[in-house]
Parts: sequence; structure tokens; C-alpha cells
Amino acid sequence: MTIRSLLAQPRLPSMLVLLCVMSIGCGGPRGQAVNPTTAKEVGKTFLQAWQDGKKSEDLKPGIIGVDREWNAGKKLVAFEILPDESNQGTRLIMSVKLTLKDDKGVESKSTAKYAVSTAPAVTVLRDED
Repeated sequence: MTIRSLLAQPRLPSMLVLLCVMSIGCGGPRGQAVNPTTAKEVGKTFLQAWQDGKKSEDLKPGIIGVDREWNAGKKLVAFEILPDESNQGTRLIMSVKLTLKDDKGVESKSTAKYAVSTAPAVTVLRDED
């Protein structure tokens, strides 16, 4: 069997990507300890940019962030950063109450968790993404 025929298998490319991600992600903490004060400010800046109608790309290169609902075009009407944060060494997990509005004007409320890192790169990732 050739490499080309192996890659033509429907699941093999996905399995190779998963294997690469797992090998990179299982090496333990690689970054520096998170600065909780800075992380909270970064999270607030990220969410405020969304509420102000900006795109996550507008925050680059200072903040690299991803939120699937922001990317899907939902508007952030309001947010509240909750006090139940968790310092996980290299990242701070923040709980946030979100009020979102879809393209039809329908509002929804939810609570999301964001993982914020401050070093070596400043990143904000929605925990479910």
C-alpha cells in the first residue's frame, strides 16, 4: 500500500491530525505562569472588543483569541465576569455570563468559560472551542 492510497482513506488524515495534536498537547505545561491580574484585564479587553462590534482579528498581534459564537456573527450585548476563576498554572479559567443576539435579533443568555494565557503569547480561548 502506498502513502497516497493510505491518505485516500477517509479517516486517516483526521487520525493523523489528532495524533499530532495529542503529541503536542500531552507534554505538560510549556508556558510561563499566568499573571491573574493581567489575565483578567486581557479577558475583559477581549470581551469589550466583541461588545464594541470589532472582530477578534482586530486585537492581533497583542491578543490572539477565538470564540465560535463571535466568529459566527453573534453580537455580544452584555457580559459579566464572574468571581469563580481558576488558576491552572499557565492559564486562568474565567467564567463569564454572556448575553448574545443572533442575526434575527433573538437574545440568549449563557455562561461560558475562557482560558486566558499571558505568556509566552497572550491568548483567550473559549473553553469549548
